[in-house]
Amino acid sequence: MLMNDNSLEFWRTLMEKGTAYLGQTDYVKAEDYFKRAVRIAHHLDVPLVKAFSLRLLATVQVKQGKTEIAEKGFREALQICEKVNNYKGMSEALAGLASVAVEKNNFENALHFYRRAIEVYPPESPPLRLAMLYSDLGQAYSALERWQEAQDTYRKAMNLCHKFNYPKGEGELSILIGEVHYRLEDKDQAILCIQHSCKVFAGSKEEVSLINSLQYYAFMMFELQRLEEALTALQRAVVLQMRNNLWEDVSESVYFMAKVLQGLGDLDEAQYYLELSIKCCPDHELSLALRLQSIGRLMVRKEEYGQAKKYFLESAAIFELLGDDLRLGECYEYLAFLLDALGEEEESEYYRKESKRMIAGYHAHSLNAVQRLAEYYERRKQYLDALQCYWQSIEIARDIGYETMDLERAVQRVSRKVRQKKH
Repeated sequence: MLMNDNSLEFWRTLMEKGTAYLGQTDYVKAEDYFKRAVRIAHHLDVPLVKAFSLRLLATVQVKQGKTEIAEKGFREALQICEKVNNYKGMSEALAGLASVAVEKNNFENALHFYRRAIEVYPPESPPLRLAMLYSDLGQAYSALERWQEAQDTYRKAMNLCHKFNYPKGEGELSILIGEVHYRLEDKDQAILCIQHSCKVFAGSKEEVSLINSLQYYAFMMFELQRLEEALTALQRAVVLQMRNNLWEDVSESVYFMAKVLQGLGDLDEAQYYLELSIKCCPDHELSLALRLQSIGRLMVRKEEYGQAKKYFLESAAIFELLGDDLRLGECYEYLAFLLDALGEEEESEYYRKESKRMIAGYHAHSLNAVQRLAEYYERRKQYLDALQCYWQSIEIARDIGYETMDLERAVQRVSRKVRQKKH
């Protein structure tokens, strides 16, 4: 008996440490502790201890993409719980199997398991966990674009969060419902949902969640060309981001704000925020290059061509380093225009030629990739897919002035194969 008591205490310690690492998203260390806990649970003759250990181990394995072994663990846990009629454990194991299905992008299976998890969830168990299951089910419906079912499910989850005083969950679900309305082209209802989430997060002092809601609201207002409202929401978001030292997010928000200000025709203010975005931009080369390119375009609008040239040369140097020929070609196009305006015709002609070469090189690379895909489909006798890719290749080839005779022959050849397959 003492042996069992000691083993149980050791098991409890391992589970606590594993759970702590799980909370810190250190899945490798969490897995190590849960594996050790499972080994001890095998020696203890307590079915629910074993099932609980297996479930948590499988959970961290899903997080690491180890879907096959995780699925095996959840199924074993489910069998144990079914034998002893532990419905809460059954529900958690079924939710785990649903998470495996999501990881495999098999959302139909995910729906099946989430529905079963909800069906067996005991009425006396925590209602907020049930809300989470409804939320997960809603996201599986959303992934399948079954919007009405997603909305109904999200509402069940939101009502539970509201009833049992979990404002963060209520606010997040209101955003998800807003997204569904937006997808269904019901913009007015979408806006009301996002406004509700902002109100909930502001009332509960959930500042990071409030930032996300404000940004979503700003995006909607921008899409609807209600630019003053978009600007107000972004200004609130930026203040909160600065207060929480989220400087990378500040860079993104003020970059978007500059776009809104350009839409409002306030170019000086837009320039200020683009400069702030560059200053706060982390050391991500592509992000920096895109911002430099944006401020270059703004300087063109302001007819400050010398400044514009400087920014385009800086962004071009980064795009060249990254091997991004399409964006490099775009920078060279602007530089050719600018140098024309500055009367530097010889240099302008150089950039015009380089621009054409870069953009043609990009398209040639695309042509090569699409053509190889067409040949791959043809070899696998997927003739309709091959035909589509060959037609796409012809369009790209014509755009860049390449010969299309061989591609047209390929279309005729594959078309014959399609007809033969039908007879």
